[in-house]
Amino acid sequence: MKRRRSREEEHENHERWLISYADFITLLFTFFAALYALSTVDKAKVEQFSVSLRESFRIIDDPIPLIEGRSRSIAGEMNKVIGGTPGVSVKNEFRGVVVTFSDMVLFSPGSAEIRPEAFDLLEKVAEIVKTVPGRVVIEGHTDSTPLSGGKYASNWELSTGRAAGILHFLIGKGADPNRFAVAGYAEYRAVAENDTEEGRARNRRVELVIPH
Repeated sequence: MKRRRSREEEHENHERWLISYADFITLLFTFFAALYALSTVDKAKVEQFSVSLRESFRIIDDPIPLIEGRSRSIAGEMNKVIGGTPGVSVKNEFRGVVVTFSDMVLFSPGSAEIRPEAFDLLEKVAEIVKTVPGRVVIEGHTDSTPLSGGKYASNWELSTGRAAGILHFLIGKGADPNRFAVAGYAEYRAVAENDTEEGRARNRRVELVIPH
């Protein structure tokens, strides 16, 4: 009896691998069936599901209109106050609202001292900047004409000094200094060719940038 039972147990254990093999084949079939289903998925249904999911979770795909609306509002306010001033322009660009001042509006040639005639203009700008949240960047630019003598050794120092001069003026009118950054680019971010007087005049400028 003991030998018979032992042989039956050995027979049962010997055929048990078929169960594992059958499980493996089933899993393999399921895997390839899933791959086939994915390869033939209905794109329209997937898109419909995606739209429903976004609506359910109230996902905002494109907040840009809100940002552009803010920038248009700032640009509109600037234009209302200083628009039409000779040598000053206000534009809503990809980097934000850009207020451009020709150098002759603010400074004497080769100087970073603000002309007294520009005080009233800059005071109006300061009043708007104080009410606008976020960062403000003041950029100084020159033409390619080398400096000869004077306080500044090169156009790098002059462009940076002019931007810093505007910064100190705005801070003096109550603007928060923690919001500002200053940059001087000399002649290396020209907006026109430097081989004509008109082009050089366009390049000599200070830009106040309010990013989006």
